[in-house]
Parts: sequence; C-alpha cells; structure tokens
Amino acid sequence: MYKIDSYSPVRVIFGPGRLEDLATIKLPGKKALICVTGDQIMSKLGIQQRVIDLLKKNNVEAAVFDGVVPNPTRASVMEATNAAKKNGCDFFLGLGGGSSIDTAKAAAIMTKNPGDLWDYATFGTGGKKVVTDANPVVSITTTAGTGTECDPWCVITNEETKEKLDFGVEAVYPAISVIDPTLMMSLPKDLTAFQGLDALFHAVENYICNKGESKLVELYAKEAIQLLTKWLPLAVADGNNLEARTNVAYAACVLEGFNQALTFVTSHHIIGQCLGGLFPKFPHGATLVTTAEAYYKEIKKYVPEVFDELGSFMGEDEVAGDPGQSYINGLVKLMDTCGVRDVGMSKFGVDPAKFPEAVDIIVDIVGIDMDRYELSKQDILRILETSYR
Repeated sequence: MYKIDSYSPVRVIFGPGRLEDLATIKLPGKKALICVTGDQIMSKLGIQQRVIDLLKKNNVEAAVFDGVVPNPTRASVMEATNAAKKNGCDFFLGLGGGSSIDTAKAAAIMTKNPGDLWDYATFGTGGKKVVTDANPVVSITTTAGTGTECDPWCVITNEETKEKLDFGVEAVYPAISVIDPTLMMSLPKDLTAFQGLDALFHAVENYICNKGESKLVELYAKEAIQLLTKWLPLAVADGNNLEARTNVAYAACVLEGFNQALTFVTSHHIIGQCLGGLFPKFPHGATLVTTAEAYYKEIKKYVPEVFDELGSFMGEDEVAGDPGQSYINGLVKLMDTCGVRDVGMSKFGVDPAKFPEAVDIIVDIVGIDMDRYELSKQDILRILETSYR
C-alpha cells in the first residue's frame, strides 16, 4: 500500500509574462527587502528595476540588499537580516537564482527568531532550536534548478565549519512564487545545463528515496525526468527557445519544488553541497554533474530495478545482463548532449588533497542517513577521486 502526506501553502504564478502580475496580486506586506547577488546582474538585465516599478504600482515599497553570494553564507544571511530591520521591511523578496531565494528565506527566519542562524540548523553542528515564525517570502526566480520556489528548504554555508546545510522549515515556504520563463532567456548555456541537471538529480534522488511509498512523488519525478530529458538539451542549445525554457522551468521549479517538500535527496546531494561548502566558487549544479557518473555507477548495484525504471523514463531500454545500466546510459547521453559531461572539478579550483576532509564532513558531521543503501567513507572517497579531473 502507498501513503501520501502533502502540504503546500505556496501560491504559484507560472508562465511567460507572469512577472507583470506582481503589480496587481495581493502581497504579504508593505515593504520588501529585495535580495540579489553582488554581481549586479539583476540590475544590469533591468529585471531589478522592473520589479521595483511593479511593486510601486501595487503600493509596496522596496529596499535592496545586494550582498547575496553564491553558496550563501551564514554571514550574508545575518547581513540581510540587519538590512531588513534597518529599512523597516516586513517581507522578503528573493530575486534571481537559488542563492537569492535561500538568503531571503534564511533571513526571514532570523527577523523573527533571536540569536544566530546556526542555532536553528537541524543537522551537523547546528543548535537544533525550533523556528517559531518567519517573515513572509516572495520568490521571483530567473533560473530553473533548485526547486526552492515551492519548497520549505534553504541551503546555507557555515564559513567556520565549512558545512553547507539544509534548513527545512514550514515557515519559509514562499507565500508567492512568480515563475516567468522569459526571465530565464539570458541564462548562459553552462548554467542552464548545470541547473537543469540539478533538477534532474532532485527527481532521481526523490524517486530513489521514496521507496514506492508516495504516488505523488512518483508522478512528479517521472514527469520531471521525462520533460528534462526532452527539453533541457533544447534550452541549452538555444536559450531563446521559450517552449523549452517553459518546460524546463515547469519540471524544475514546480514539479520538483513540490516533490522536495514530500521526500528527501540522497548522499549525491550531500556530497555536492559539501564540495560547495569547501569550495565556494564551485556552482551547486556543477558539483552534482562532476560527481554524477561515478556516484551512480557506485550505487547501481543497490537499486538496479529502480535504475531501470528511471532509465525507462529517459527513453532507454534495459541492458541484458546489466540491471540498472539503462539509467546510467540515459544520464551519460543527457550530459553529453548538454555539453557538460567532461567538465572537471579543477576548473573550479577544487584541491583533491581536501577530499578526506570532505568525506569526514559528509559522513561524520552532516550525515547520509537518508540513503536506502550504505556507503562507507572509502566508497565516497573513491567517488570523489574517480570524479576528479
């Protein structure tokens, strides 16, 4: 028998041109702190001013916090928290990719709870305190990958311990998520691929962790995998292909956003997040892509039937005498088509001498208890060493 336990308070506003709805929808406050990255890309693209103007039409003021960093840190979250308090903001607006939205979510926690953000981390060295409330969050995504637009998670790095941990708090479900694929048209090919494959791995990992329990997880994951297999290569090849962008956004932001609220990810994501914590310039999607082939070859023997189901979603036939290989074949083909299979960790300044430290953080501090199989430290070290180039 199967079971379902589903809850999502997010109002999703999805589709090309839907950013304009920001001028008329009921918003959760009167002054927003807009969280954007320090590279000023949202300003350069004109999106930041568009958002400010639309908010103004809706009689809502805005202040801008432009201190968001890739792989957002505890320090940057506390800076955003102070900026919101200083400017009298009563809700947060994450504008851009997952880093901006996750910073908005984490700062929303800290405007309503005393102390330091790490007091509320439920994994690793976190204080495991209970979050009682958070300011409202509105997300406006310009990327398609993390699913944070529709889930209760944010991922933050502790600069001191090098942990990159998930905060799962119902209070930070976005009140409103605007997902407008026209805002994703300028995304470069490599980031389109990295983020789209991040969404694919979410779907794959959710499907593996589900153990056949929730039919919703199966439905969301299957459709997301099918859509990404078909449309991600087209979005990478032509960033102006609106149909491709729309289908990728639907799979990544909506289907996998909902799915991330229903189940968990595997140690593949923990490995990727740890690498991002140790090497802050290593984009999250790239951490997953560079380790994917070695990781899935390692675990194929534990879940071969599940892998063949995943392979069928990608249009691959089972391989006689090699259970589970169909998914590996589909994954390799997709990464090849998207032009990222040969991307190396060395491109992002990764020092392989730190792999043993990474393994200790992955296993001893963060933990991989959500896996339905057991990987040893030696297994994970082998995955990292095999992946390095």
